[in-house]
Amino acid sequence: MTAATTTHPLPLGITMGDPAGIGPEIIAKWAIGAMGALAGKRHMQPFVVLGDMGALQRAAAMVDAPLQLRAVGDDLHGVHEALQQGALPVLQACAPLPADLPMGRVDARAGAAAHACVQRAIDLALAGRVASIVTAPLHKEALRAAGVRHPGHTEMLAERAGTTDFAMMLANGELRVLLVSIHLSLRDAIAAVTPENELRAIRLAHRACRAFGIARPRVAVAGLNPHAGEGGLFGHEDREVIAPAIAAARAEGIDATGPWPGDTVFMRARQGAFDIVVAQYHDQGLIPVKYLGVDQGVNITVGLPFVRTSVDHGTAFDIAGTGRADAASLGHAVEQAVAMVETAAVRPPPAPPLPQFIFMLTRHDQTIADALEQLPTVLAAGVRHIGFKDIGLPWAALQRLADAIRAGGAVSYLEVVSQDEASELASARAAMALGVDVLMGGTRPEAVLPLLRGTAIRYYPFAGQVAGHPSVLQGTVADIVASARRIAALEGVHGLDLLAYRFQGDSGDVPALIDAVCAAVGKPVVVAGSIDRAERIAAVAAGGAAGFTVGTAALDGAFAADGPGLGAQLRTIEGLLADKTDAPKETTA
Repeated sequence: MTAATTTHPLPLGITMGDPAGIGPEIIAKWAIGAMGALAGKRHMQPFVVLGDMGALQRAAAMVDAPLQLRAVGDDLHGVHEALQQGALPVLQACAPLPADLPMGRVDARAGAAAHACVQRAIDLALAGRVASIVTAPLHKEALRAAGVRHPGHTEMLAERAGTTDFAMMLANGELRVLLVSIHLSLRDAIAAVTPENELRAIRLAHRACRAFGIARPRVAVAGLNPHAGEGGLFGHEDREVIAPAIAAARAEGIDATGPWPGDTVFMRARQGAFDIVVAQYHDQGLIPVKYLGVDQGVNITVGLPFVRTSVDHGTAFDIAGTGRADAASLGHAVEQAVAMVETAAVRPPPAPPLPQFIFMLTRHDQTIADALEQLPTVLAAGVRHIGFKDIGLPWAALQRLADAIRAGGAVSYLEVVSQDEASELASARAAMALGVDVLMGGTRPEAVLPLLRGTAIRYYPFAGQVAGHPSVLQGTVADIVASARRIAALEGVHGLDLLAYRFQGDSGDVPALIDAVCAAVGKPVVVAGSIDRAERIAAVAAGGAAGFTVGTAALDGAFAADGPGLGAQLRTIEGLLADKTDAPKETTA
């Protein structure tokens, strides 16, 4: 017999929830079907219930469930044997509860028991002893009566897992919703609408959909105010806080859109327009999901180092102890946990993300005169990251260009190539007035950063010594790496602009320069310069850069396209990026 045939899969850990609520009885009802599946030799993920043996026995008797319960050890020894023999494995994970514990009432003993069971489940998950955690409902007042400061599962799990980057997601067969804030008053939830919280939630929504196996998630962000603020008539948060965070997410390659009016975005998602909706506060997101059926919903915590799902309902004290509770939501939570565990097991390690192609409407470090006329061709080619320089057109013309880029749904970039300090600071102020999403270039971050403080603009200054016009990158690789480290460490710097393909230092090995800078800093690096062939795009991708810019080369037809014109050039670049692994490796500049 091989090792593969004797090794059992890890069990799910199912916590009983508040024993004064419906948790134990829905577990008993669900377990009848689960044990039947096992008896019928159908595939079933092993599981163990973490709770109180007495409370679970009483629940089984109350719902007339013909279940045999069997205690298992702290190390979960005996789980598989119990299941093979048709018994429900139970780990006594709390102090034994009295038989006369009142049902349907807040009780500190019940709150303490529920809390202890969750803590034991977390211990097992962090130790790799259970495949995931599935939770029955807690009661917040009972937790508080027991001296527990956490308002619910999500915060409890996140703190023990050591993560501050987490969110609650509700899902059913028709809708996925992730919340910016969870258990806060409405006043505090509005205050929690910050650029940082919005971007965090969008990233987590994207990550959650990828965990569901969605390759290119479409993330819709709900507005906070009626009609998403109606252009500022009904509040400023949508325009001044949420929209810039969406633009920042798009700059990272996330397909995020909005803010969409909250009264229609969930309907559109249900109809298939979006894969997930980021809701601004608890009730905005939970009402649409629960309206579709509480028994169908699953609560998922995103951002944990393990899978956690839960029922999408509360303790139902009004019917606790009557046997009327429906176990359907628990069944869906188990099914979702199994699916997520299996997806993670078979999904190959993610490939490094492709760098973002940023098309610059520029030639020889100047914005082209017909940039506005060329923009429709760029948008029609599917390019959604578009930039221009601070030289070449008057500011009024650049304002029209920036507005048109934004109207086309693209992320806008202004790259500073002015050499003197006064011009660089003027360009930074202009970037704020233009409303661009990203400010690139420039060599004086210490002077520019105070101007940008408090804005939503993402700032990527040049690394190394940049001089001349068109600009070139001077110095040694070591000098440039040291400069990159210093600049990237400045608060308010979001990434770096590396003029790698204008490198005129002591080495012609540009790929090595890209590798060294990307490895030295923990922030995105955008490679710029004369990127005019497939080998250079491959080197950018292989070096781990977050993006690259192309301007003159595409405008002058440098790439071997399948047809004439700028549109064919842009489509060719996108194709080369997708096929980067097939391109020959470039070793010198």
